[in-house]
Amino acid sequence: MQNKLGINIKEIRNSKGLTQLYVSKKLGYKSTSMLSEIESGKKGLDAEKVPLLAEILGVSINELFN
Repeated sequence: MQNKLGINIKEIRNSKGLTQLYVSKKLGYKSTSMLSEIESGKKGLDAEKVPLLAEILGVSINELFN
């Protein structure tokens, strides 16, 4: 089952027209698999990556979690 954060990340990313590959590379991941697993709720996002992800997506940290 998808978690709220994963759903929010995917919705925001799609609304901004950003690909999983683009966001994954900006986060320092070598492929899209980790981001895909985060968005699907299979894995959690490392806390230290939250501010960077918010910056990449152009939203506040609060928006990621709401």
